[in-house]
Amino acid sequence: MRTAPLLTSAGTLVLALVASLAAAAPAAADDPLRVFHEQEVAWAPCEEHLLRDVECAWIDVPLDYADPGGERASIAVSRNRASDPGRRRGILLTNPGGPGSTGRQMAVGDRPDHAYSSLGAQRVAEVYDVIGMDPRGSGGSTPYLDCGTGYPVSVPRPTDDSLSAHTRAVIAAQRSCESAHGDLIPHMTTANTARDMDVIRAALGEDEISYLGRSYGTYLGAVYGSLFPERLDRSVLDSSVSPEGLWRGVFTQQSEGFRANVERYTAWVAEHDDVYGLGSTPEEVLAVFEETRARLVEHPRYDQWPDSPEPWIYTADFFDEDIGNAARSQHEWSILTSGLWYIVNDLPYPETEWPEDPEEPEWPEWPDPGIEFTNVSLMMAVLCEAPWPTRLSDYYAGVREVRERSPYGVGAAWHVPQPCTFASHTPAPLVELEREGYPRGLVIGAEYDANTVYEAAELMAGRLDNALVTIADEGNHTFYGREGMDCVTAAVDAYLVDGAPPRDTLCAGRPRSEDPFAPEEMGGAARAPDTAPLRDPLWAGPLSGGTTHAGPLDHSERPD
Repeated sequence: MRTAPLLTSAGTLVLALVASLAAAAPAAADDPLRVFHEQEVAWAPCEEHLLRDVECAWIDVPLDYADPGGERASIAVSRNRASDPGRRRGILLTNPGGPGSTGRQMAVGDRPDHAYSSLGAQRVAEVYDVIGMDPRGSGGSTPYLDCGTGYPVSVPRPTDDSLSAHTRAVIAAQRSCESAHGDLIPHMTTANTARDMDVIRAALGEDEISYLGRSYGTYLGAVYGSLFPERLDRSVLDSSVSPEGLWRGVFTQQSEGFRANVERYTAWVAEHDDVYGLGSTPEEVLAVFEETRARLVEHPRYDQWPDSPEPWIYTADFFDEDIGNAARSQHEWSILTSGLWYIVNDLPYPETEWPEDPEEPEWPEWPDPGIEFTNVSLMMAVLCEAPWPTRLSDYYAGVREVRERSPYGVGAAWHVPQPCTFASHTPAPLVELEREGYPRGLVIGAEYDANTVYEAAELMAGRLDNALVTIADEGNHTFYGREGMDCVTAAVDAYLVDGAPPRDTLCAGRPRSEDPFAPEEMGGAARAPDTAPLRDPLWAGPLSGGTTHAGPLDHSERPD
């Protein structure tokens, strides 16, 4: 009679164990990303010279988040540990822009042997582990996206005759990309990069992240907050894109941004007609620029810089671009206008010998050959995450309008057909941007930013109900930690580092040049030979991080 209770007790125990296991199985199934969230991250010193002061690691993520048990991707990340561990408040994920830009260099400190504006020397590095990452498909991440083609970029004023050739070029580029990586392209989206960020967060053992993104990275940050609101703490969106019109609408706005800059620049040049002699009204200055361009169409200019192996051709297309870039840099209008003066007057630059500094150290090769700063194949893929119009006649009509109204800077380069015009896959719906469940953040926008126009920052701040830092009378792009942007940097540090509530702030841009720089005072570094071999003009394009030609202007500021 004593066996029954024992059997009953044993049966009860077995049933309870079975029930507990049955409950545990769905729990594991409910978290298909657990293996990724709980992976061990092996930090080690980075191998690349530029990254030598920070740690690097690779973090596995699903290539397809709808199939987390399938093929994996590996995201290359860097880490700069908080310099004040006692005040550490977590990790700060970062993105430099793009789309297509890599980001591990965002974690390094500013050093004299590189010109990249990173965050390791800013106050945020005191209290955050600054995390840089190469987005999926780029840099040190795998799988690596290589379409085997460049991005076909139009000149600012494409002629009707050139439109058909350009259209054929973008069709060929898109076909090449889809042939090489048709299976990968649908996974190279902003939403998946945001999901990768959350895997990085979990793998690093953090409940939340803070975030600082520049340019395209502002959209990435807004997408992350919309997907993972409970995981986002403080966020800064520096030079925000618009939350509407992705992606064609975002980029076609640039022509109007450059036009606004040219208007204020020609007014300044006219005010200093006694120095430059380019016209006493904005209209007269523009007329001189147009006359110069017409001359360059017929007779391109040849120039050669010291140590350059051969002369390079300076075309009307370069001139269009240089006028636009000069117009946005009001703090350098004097020196830039002096350089343009030689072009307008068809004179060689004055020859100048650069003084040699015997104490100048020999820096390693720049850019660091071990670092990829931009992957145009990834850019092509990300831009195709949104639908593009398919009627060529609409593109061509836009080109004809813009090349007359806004021909400087990027001009009509984004109004021509793009590779994504001919994408064969149907993109997934974009993430609806909202701020529900995470703290109010900061959006930064400059009044005359030609990359991401100020109205875009206003729209993003309104959509997310974020505070807006406005930079008045400023035409450049991305501002936190930049030279001359102390007001912006202070506003961001007060929020990210000190915990002050974000608030609307008005900052002044870099001061306009006050003292005109007479052309004859220019210490030029180039000469114009009488003859040189003709070569095809090549324009670097609106998304390039560099330049394909040397010249009197700084071509380092590009839309990204």
